[in-house]
Amino acid sequence: MIVYPKSAPEKLGFDVLARRIEGHVRSRLGQERLEQWRPVDDLETLQDMLRRTAEMQDALRFDDAVPLDGILDVREPLRRARPKKAVLPGEDLAAVGVVLNTIQRLRQYVDARRSKYPALYTVAVELQPAPDLAGRIERAIDERGEVMDSASPELRRLRKEIVRRQNSLRDSVLGALRKAVSQGYATEEQPTIRNGRMVIPVRAEAKRKVQGFVHDSSATGQTVYIEPAVSLDLNNEVRELEIAERHEVQRILGALTAGVRTHADALLVSLDVLGHIDLIQAKARIGAQTDALVPDLNTAGRLSINEGRNPVLALHFQELNESASNLDSQAAPRSKPREVTPLDLQLGTDYHALVITGPNAGGKSVAMKTAGLFCLMVRYGLPIPCRPGTSIPLVDKLFVDIGDEQSIEDDLSTFSSHVVRLRHMVKHADANTLILIDEAGTGTDPEEGGALAQAALEAFAEVDARVIVTTHHGGLKAFAHETPAVENGSMQFDPDTLSPTYRFQAGIPGSSYAFEIATRMKLPNPVVARARELVGEQTSALEDLIAQFEARTAELERQLDESQRAEREAKQTQQKYEDLRQKLNENRDEIEAKALAQAEAIVKGANSRIERTVREIKEAEAEREATQLARERMEQFKQSVVNRKKKVDRKRTRTPKASKPKPKAQNGAPPRGPIEVGDQVVLDNGSATGEVMTIEGKEAEVAFGAMRSRVKLKRLTKVAGPRRQQVQIRTASSVSKGRPQLRGLRARPSIDVRGQRVDEAISSVTQLLDDAVVANLETVRILHGKGTGALRLAIQEHLAASPDVASFDEAHPEHGGAGVTEVRLLGA
Repeated sequence: MIVYPKSAPEKLGFDVLARRIEGHVRSRLGQERLEQWRPVDDLETLQDMLRRTAEMQDALRFDDAVPLDGILDVREPLRRARPKKAVLPGEDLAAVGVVLNTIQRLRQYVDARRSKYPALYTVAVELQPAPDLAGRIERAIDERGEVMDSASPELRRLRKEIVRRQNSLRDSVLGALRKAVSQGYATEEQPTIRNGRMVIPVRAEAKRKVQGFVHDSSATGQTVYIEPAVSLDLNNEVRELEIAERHEVQRILGALTAGVRTHADALLVSLDVLGHIDLIQAKARIGAQTDALVPDLNTAGRLSINEGRNPVLALHFQELNESASNLDSQAAPRSKPREVTPLDLQLGTDYHALVITGPNAGGKSVAMKTAGLFCLMVRYGLPIPCRPGTSIPLVDKLFVDIGDEQSIEDDLSTFSSHVVRLRHMVKHADANTLILIDEAGTGTDPEEGGALAQAALEAFAEVDARVIVTTHHGGLKAFAHETPAVENGSMQFDPDTLSPTYRFQAGIPGSSYAFEIATRMKLPNPVVARARELVGEQTSALEDLIAQFEARTAELERQLDESQRAEREAKQTQQKYEDLRQKLNENRDEIEAKALAQAEAIVKGANSRIERTVREIKEAEAEREATQLARERMEQFKQSVVNRKKKVDRKRTRTPKASKPKPKAQNGAPPRGPIEVGDQVVLDNGSATGEVMTIEGKEAEVAFGAMRSRVKLKRLTKVAGPRRQQVQIRTASSVSKGRPQLRGLRARPSIDVRGQRVDEAISSVTQLLDDAVVANLETVRILHGKGTGALRLAIQEHLAASPDVASFDEAHPEHGGAGVTEVRLLGA
């Protein structure tokens, strides 16, 4: 990417972002990466860079802390560890240990989130942990670089022995010192160390009175330091142990250095990766601060910004708002936080050049700089503050003419510097160039400057370059209006308050509002009136027309915003009610499924009763055909319930679809006429066919197999008329000559089990329930008494597990209270 002039990034504000990123870099490794930072031309590489930064941005904002502490530059220690017999000091080994720990933790962090951060993984996968070496260093070297006792068993032994001998030596020296003091040879002082040996201070005149070796004397010569003869051997032993300790420490450092030497090449690779990740996290922090995201990239020269926000301005406003929030509210009332006005801008599709006009300080330059800055940021792998739908072109050249470039040395005036840059642009522009010109045609005669700017725009149009210019020249407004590839644009301005709104609008030229602002600033009216005369009525009328057009457009946009907001609210309300309808349908299906499940439980309970009934029928020597017929009817009823339940389950599990068409009659045509008794119908959009048994008002009783249900007529759909009756003639031998009498089925409404054992009472209750169900009783009462409550509890546990029981509770106090349990049976 060619950027012209060299000061272009600074003109666009990219230097501010670079300084912010530098402030977030944690290491020298990341700093070097930043110094080598260059724009990237390859599309695939750019997309990878942007994805990595965006993934790191998400990790920093929404995930566990990224382990980035401990990125140290240990390349010099690695270099010094290369020689075979080299020994690194403890400080260097401690630094290497910190780096190894960071490598291991960072690799584990990214490995655990490989599917979440795939682009980051492609970088972190190059990290080469050395857990064995890291563990050895951690056990041997503390954070200050000191070798710890845990480095080796021998070192621990030597240090313990040194402490023990030093204690013995101190006791010996203290004894000699007390003796010398008692004899008047020494003062009341503590022993000290001279030349690595423990000695006592003795007066110089008495040095021959104390047996021992003189090691040193004081600066005044009045005191000499003598090693007592009785302590000589102990001092020697301590010295020997200290020498052995130093040798062991050197051996440990040498062994650790050898391990570092073995992993040096892998460590250098990992250090390069750490520097890369350090720069990525610094870029991601700027992205997180500005709420940036990765835009779409294109090579077609299409610039489409959706709610873009200038990051330099956003960071500046953040600082201002933070400073304001830190002020004492009593000393200075808090002002409203400042925010960047979003920018929507298109270029390179319907038109390739954009002429932005409007008053000073209205945001023209910021809009133009934002477009250029976005193009530059993506080339450096930086996400941009915008919304989805933004597309940034990968232009090969970025030409910028913003601000003064006067040069006394080169004898360049303001206008001359503009011409120099314009000359370069015209000469080198092509279809893959983005050109930004601020205040085109200024610095010279207005008419000539405007003509020169228009000629340059025409030259850029010939090579199909993308151009954004800001200007006050009315001629350029007309040129943009008349030229197909060029479009007008302006920044909205509130004519009532004469203040900018900083909102960009395409297709509309902007008024400079010079006369209005001059009047608002109390410039004498005669002066303003004379200025209007000098400009000319036609030009003044054009400016007034543009101002009126802007005001009308602003009002239309306000109305459009209101209508769009109302539409969004209506859609939200519609979705809310649609969700509610779906939930109600699901609840209905769930209730029906529960009912069918309950019915299935009833059938299961009924099966056991039928088996007992059949057994008693057999004992009564009834006809076998009657028994078989009863079984078949019960099995058909059971199967119909099971099938219905399966249909409901399938309906609940499948995705809701459009409503089924109403069922048709068997001959394909929908039956006509009102629903009458005997007609075949379906309920709602179901598939099960039922028969209308009775009709009362707006409700009907419908039989679905063995089940009957009362529903509203409007929920029923007629699918066929009455079924043809089939009459079956049985011979006399096929019917029982008499209805069999079932023994033991006299249903009792209550039972007294007081005084019975638990098993006897449970058996009696079971018989009571069976008889009551067969007799179709609604409730029964069990008199068990109060007592200790054990019998009542056992009976109620049995009732809770019974499939025939709908509910039970203790009786009213007038009817026995806690001594009686009233039971309500299913089907009642």
